[in-house]
Amino acid sequence: MSTGIILGLGLITIVISFYIILNIPYWLLLWNKRKSKNSDEEKIYHQWAYNSDDAMNKLLKFSIYCLYVYGAYVFIAAMWSKYT
Repeated sequence: MSTGIILGLGLITIVISFYIILNIPYWLLLWNKRKSKNSDEEKIYHQWAYNSDDAMNKLLKFSIYCLYVYGAYVFIAAMWSKYT
């Protein structure tokens, strides 16, 4: 395998692992919310505060998307150079 293919597969693996690791707290929150029998708990903040997507999350999502796009570009460039 060429370096481009290995790099592309490595970057895709990194993106998938970041996605899983960063979403585990959210998935646990949803799981606990579904299992909770007392869903009428009094909330401290407004609903939008619980569902907000702050700048740090947006920057993190953007950087992960950039990594994925770069990995796809390297993979396609390696395939293109190998078969043409």
